Amino acid sequence: MEIIFLGTGGGRWVTLLQKLRTGGFRIQGDNINIHIDPGPGAMLDLRDAGINPFSTHACIVSHSHPDHYTDAELMVEAMTRAMTKHMGSFIGSLSTVDGVDGFRPVLSNYHISQLSEIRGLKVGDKTEIRGVKLEALPTRHSDPTAIGMKFNFKEGAIAYTCDTEYFSGMESSYTGARVLIANIIRPDKKRIKWHLCRDDLIKILKKTEPELAVMQHFGMTMLNRLDSEARAVEKATGVKTIAAKDFMKIIVKKDIRVQYRSK
Repeated sequence: MEIIFLGTGGGRWVTLLQKLRTGGFRIQGDNINIHIDPGPGAMLDLRDAGINPFSTHACIVSHSHPDHYTDAELMVEAMTRAMTKHMGSFIGSLSTVDGVDGFRPVLSNYHISQLSEIRGLKVGDKTEIRGVKLEALPTRHSDPTAIGMKFNFKEGAIAYTCDTEYFSGMESSYTGARVLIANIIRPDKKRIKWHLCRDDLIKILKKTEPELAVMQHFGMTMLNRLDSEARAVEKATGVKTIAAKDFMKIIVKKDIRVQYRSK
């Protein structure tokens, strides 16, 4: 199983200025290709990564903020072979599917009509995608229906925080994950409402101890200190921690390997 980071940027400023790519990430396993949070430029990022968008089986969107959903309809068009086939799955927070508290659904009825499955998940819900179990995890975010995710592959569990601020007890959601993907928008203790900073991740890792922690979804204040922030987390926790790079690949088998694309 592989995790491919198509875009590691997040937040308004990095997204608007495209300081980093914002195409989300993919998890690809035996007979399954899932695209998570396809933000602005996801299709371009797929092209530049050499990935065929038509290979996508499912698109999952954690919440209704544009740095996570803007290319979702294009992902539907890819899954449905340019809207010529009735196939593909869209799974997302309740806001992305039904619209909640001022957030509109992210798919038009036209795009929904060609999907074989569309499902909104609330915290605690479980579903299955081509034999891979998925659980919706709790968050604290400005989209109140935002969900984190835990995928259970045969190679082990992969957990994703989504955008969230730190809250008591959140660590229990990530217990047992081999890899934890964390959206760390700010460095040090410089937290902002609804988001995690570096020191929040340290608290999480001390209680969860995954084999690998991956920081991604970086805001402007992180850009010049990605690797130093990762080293600080690893030193404080003993958990191997890396800052994701655009087009980085994590290969999860008996061991876990990281590959960076040469420039």
